[in-house]
Formats: sequence, structure tokens, C-alpha cells
Amino acid sequence: MSEILPIRPQALGDQVASELRRMIITGRYAPGTSLVESHLAEKFNLSRGPIRDALKTLAAEGLVDTNRRSATVVGLSGADIDELFSLREAMERLALDIALGRNRAGLTDGLRRALHEMRRAAEDRDPTAFTAADLRFHSVFYEAAEHRRLGDVWAQYRPTIEMLLLASNERYTDLTPSVRAHELLARLVEEGDTEAVFAELHEHLDNARRRLRKPYAEQEATPEQE
Repeated sequence: MSEILPIRPQALGDQVASELRRMIITGRYAPGTSLVESHLAEKFNLSRGPIRDALKTLAAEGLVDTNRRSATVVGLSGADIDELFSLREAMERLALDIALGRNRAGLTDGLRRALHEMRRAAEDRDPTAFTAADLRFHSVFYEAAEHRRLGDVWAQYRPTIEMLLLASNERYTDLTPSVRAHELLARLVEEGDTEAVFAELHEHLDNARRRLRKPYAEQEATPEQE
């Protein structure tokens, strides 16, 4: 008997949120742009329900401000990138600390599988698959920690971080340096040197923060600074 997968009522809203998130993060919808439910429903050929769900999701992520029938794009700034990554590092450090003590075998096994996906995506020069594998690698921390509420917070901000990473990865033809960085972090996790793991995690995430922040810093530069 075939398995029947559960129907997700929010699936359409998730799809709309993903597309709007992409438009916001890539600058197609600039800060201050008004997103009207009726106009978006017509554009996506959907009822207002999924549009409303999508806008609520984006508001929770801090990308839009909402009112009754519309939303205003907030977008992201360099300071927002800094905030996202300071939060991300605090969460990943806690998740890793718990996972190393609770489920180190499951942690290392999950990281190996994610690395296999990353290597294959890098060989295929597929930034979409590579980004998904990158986020899969970091999500293993939360799964191995088995800390539901910590995982819930990660799930809230993961889509924004994923879209930021994808936009960055699409600019690179060689993704193997990122593979090597993840291999180093995974090796330190396997060796179990907590101090070394946390030091490398900080360096790993700070490198990503600076890389993702660069386009925003350039946009925010004044003519005199340029």
C-alpha cells in the first residue's frame, strides 16, 4: 500500500512567500515598495488566502511590515545581515554544544551525508543544489541536538539565510573552497575538540557574513565613499 503524504494547507502560501522573498532579497522589490493583496493575488492567479499567509510569513522574518490589506517591503541592510548572523552563531553554537554531548555519532553521520551532497553539487556547478546541501549541513546541528524550540527558531530564519546564500553562490563558478571549509568544520566535530569546533564555527560563519554583507555595504555607500 502506497504511503499517502499529508496535505499541507500552507503549501501555496509557502510557494508565494518563497518567490516574494527572492524578489525582496535580490532587490527586485525595493524597500518601501507596497505589496497589495489584491494585486498579488491577480499576479499569482490565486485567492487572497495564500497571499495573506505569505505576507504573514515574510513579516515574521522581518522582510515586510503588514497592515490590513497590504504590506510594505522592509528588505535587508548590512546591519540586518549582522543581526541574522549573530543570532545564527549563537544558535548553532548552542545546538552543537548540545549535540556533541547528546548525539555525537548522529551528528557526525549527518554531516558526512550533507558533505556528500555538497561535493556532488560543486562538481555539477549547481548553486541551487549546493545551497540546499549547505543548509542541510547546518540543520544537522539542530536535528542532532533534539532541541525542538531551538530548531523552530532556526526554521523561521533559514529561508532568508538560504536565499541570501543562493544569491551569493550564483556569482561563483567554483564552490570547492566552501566544500573544504565545511569539511574542516566536520572533521573538528568528529574529533570532538569543543574549543576548536567553536573557534572554527565562528570563523566559518563570520566569513559567510562578510561575503553576504558585501553587496549591501556597496549599495549603502555614499557617493563620497565610492
